[in-house]
Amino acid sequence: MRKILFWIIVGIGTVTLLVIGLGIYKFNFTNDDIHIACTEEAKLCPDGSAVGRTGPMCEFAPCPHGRSMMTQEQARTIAERTCIKGGDALGPGTYNENSKTWWFDANLNATREGCNPACVVSETTRTAEINWRCTGLIPPR
Repeated sequence: MRKILFWIIVGIGTVTLLVIGLGIYKFNFTNDDIHIACTEEAKLCPDGSAVGRTGPMCEFAPCPHGRSMMTQEQARTIAERTCIKGGDALGPGTYNENSKTWWFDANLNATREGCNPACVVSETTRTAEINWRCTGLIPPR
Protein backbone atom coordinates (compact mmCIF):
# COMPACT_ATOMS: atom_id res chain seq x y z
CA MET A 1 0.00 0.00 0.00
CA ARG A 2 2.87 2.36 0.74
CA LYS A 3 4.30 1.79 -2.76
CA ILE A 4 0.98 2.66 -4.41
CA LEU A 5 0.60 5.78 -2.28
CA PHE A 6 4.19 6.78 -3.11
CA TRP A 7 3.61 6.45 -6.88
CA ILE A 8 0.29 8.34 -6.68
CA ILE A 9 2.05 11.24 -4.91
CA VAL A 10 4.92 11.15 -7.45
CA GLY A 11 2.39 11.12 -10.33
CA ILE A 12 0.38 14.01 -8.90
CA GLY A 13 3.59 15.96 -8.24
CA THR A 14 4.82 15.34 -11.79
CA VAL A 15 1.53 16.44 -13.34
CA THR A 16 1.45 19.52 -11.09
CA LEU A 17 5.01 20.50 -12.12
CA LEU A 18 4.16 20.00 -15.83
CA VAL A 19 1.05 22.18 -15.56
CA ILE A 20 2.95 24.93 -13.72
CA GLY A 21 5.86 24.71 -16.19
CA LEU A 22 3.59 24.94 -19.25
CA GLY A 23 1.74 27.89 -17.71
CA ILE A 24 4.98 29.77 -17.07
CA TYR A 25 6.23 28.98 -20.61
CA LYS A 26 2.98 30.13 -22.24
CA PHE A 27 2.87 33.34 -20.20
CA ASN A 28 6.51 34.30 -20.78
CA PHE A 29 7.07 33.19 -24.38
CA THR A 30 3.73 33.23 -26.19
CA ASN A 31 2.02 36.33 -24.83
CA ASP A 32 0.32 37.94 -27.84
CA ASP A 33 -0.48 41.10 -25.88
CA ILE A 34 3.12 42.29 -25.97
CA HIS A 35 3.43 45.34 -28.25
CA ILE A 36 6.72 46.03 -29.95
CA ALA A 37 7.59 49.67 -30.62
CA CYS A 38 8.72 50.22 -34.20
CA THR A 39 11.35 52.79 -35.13
CA GLU A 40 10.05 56.07 -36.51
CA GLU A 41 11.66 55.76 -39.92
CA ALA A 42 9.71 56.68 -43.04
CA LYS A 43 9.82 55.32 -46.58
CA LEU A 44 9.27 57.81 -49.39
CA CYS A 45 6.74 56.57 -51.96
CA PRO A 46 6.90 57.41 -55.69
CA ASP A 47 3.91 59.75 -55.35
CA GLY A 48 5.77 61.87 -52.80
CA SER A 49 3.91 60.57 -49.75
CA ALA A 50 5.64 58.72 -46.92
CA VAL A 51 4.72 55.57 -44.98
CA GLY A 52 6.00 54.39 -41.61
CA ARG A 53 6.72 51.01 -40.06
CA THR A 54 3.80 48.98 -38.73
CA GLY A 55 2.67 45.52 -37.65
CA PRO A 56 4.30 42.88 -35.47
CA MET A 57 7.38 42.68 -37.70
CA CYS A 58 7.74 46.49 -38.00
CA GLU A 59 7.64 46.36 -41.80
CA PHE A 60 6.98 49.46 -43.89
CA ALA A 61 3.33 49.93 -44.76
CA PRO A 62 2.63 49.61 -48.50
CA CYS A 63 2.64 52.73 -50.61
CA PRO A 64 -0.79 53.87 -51.80
CA HIS A 65 -1.94 52.00 -54.91
CA GLY A 66 -3.21 53.75 -57.96
CA ARG A 67 -1.03 56.74 -57.36
CA SER A 68 1.35 58.44 -59.72
CA MET A 69 4.86 57.16 -60.21
CA MET A 70 5.77 60.82 -60.76
CA THR A 71 5.64 63.34 -57.95
CA GLN A 72 3.68 66.55 -58.33
CA GLU A 73 6.94 68.49 -58.23
CA GLN A 74 8.38 66.45 -61.13
CA ALA A 75 5.19 66.97 -63.15
CA ARG A 76 5.17 70.70 -62.37
CA THR A 77 8.76 71.02 -63.64
CA ILE A 78 7.78 69.39 -66.95
CA ALA A 79 4.63 71.57 -67.16
CA GLU A 80 6.54 74.79 -66.51
CA ARG A 81 9.18 73.90 -69.08
CA THR A 82 6.58 73.07 -71.78
CA CYS A 83 3.43 75.13 -71.17
CA ILE A 84 4.59 78.30 -69.48
CA LYS A 85 5.91 81.28 -71.39
CA GLY A 86 6.68 84.77 -70.03
CA GLY A 87 4.14 85.88 -67.45
CA ASP A 88 2.06 82.67 -67.45
CA ALA A 89 1.46 80.70 -64.25
CA LEU A 90 0.29 77.27 -63.09
CA GLY A 91 -2.25 76.49 -60.40
CA PRO A 92 -2.19 73.49 -58.05
CA GLY A 93 -1.86 70.03 -59.61
CA THR A 94 -4.37 67.20 -59.64
CA TYR A 95 -3.57 63.59 -60.55
CA ASN A 96 -5.98 61.60 -62.76
CA GLU A 97 -5.52 57.88 -62.02
CA ASN A 98 -7.49 56.79 -65.11
CA SER A 99 -5.43 58.69 -67.68
CA LYS A 100 -2.23 58.66 -65.60
CA THR A 101 -1.83 62.40 -66.08
CA TRP A 102 -1.19 65.44 -63.88
CA TRP A 103 -3.45 68.45 -64.56
CA PHE A 104 -2.41 72.01 -63.69
CA ASP A 105 -4.78 74.93 -64.17
CA ALA A 106 -2.92 77.35 -66.41
CA ASN A 107 -3.23 81.12 -66.32
CA LEU A 108 -2.06 81.85 -69.84
CA ASN A 109 -1.67 85.21 -71.53
CA ALA A 110 -3.26 83.77 -74.68
CA THR A 111 -6.83 82.61 -74.08
CA ARG A 112 -9.75 81.28 -76.07
CA GLU A 113 -13.33 82.37 -75.41
CA GLY A 114 -15.26 79.79 -73.35
CA CYS A 115 -12.09 77.82 -72.56
CA ASN A 116 -10.29 77.09 -69.32
CA PRO A 117 -6.72 76.01 -70.16
CA ALA A 118 -4.80 73.33 -68.29
CA CYS A 119 -1.29 71.99 -68.74
CA VAL A 120 -1.53 68.18 -68.83
CA VAL A 121 1.56 66.09 -68.06
CA SER A 122 1.58 62.43 -69.12
CA GLU A 123 3.16 60.12 -66.57
CA THR A 124 4.07 57.52 -69.22
CA THR A 125 5.64 59.82 -71.83
CA ARG A 126 6.79 62.53 -69.40
CA THR A 127 5.59 65.17 -71.87
CA ALA A 128 3.12 68.04 -71.45
CA GLU A 129 0.55 69.78 -73.61
CA ILE A 130 -2.12 72.45 -73.17
CA ASN A 131 -5.69 71.20 -72.96
CA TRP A 132 -8.05 74.10 -73.54
CA ARG A 133 -11.10 72.45 -71.85
CA CYS A 134 -13.57 74.38 -73.97
CA THR A 135 -17.25 74.10 -73.10
CA GLY A 136 -20.51 75.37 -74.48
CA LEU A 137 -22.11 75.61 -77.85
CA ILE A 138 -20.12 77.18 -80.66
CA PRO A 139 -22.33 79.69 -82.47
CA PRO A 140 -22.74 79.16 -86.23
CA ARG A 141 -20.87 81.52 -88.55
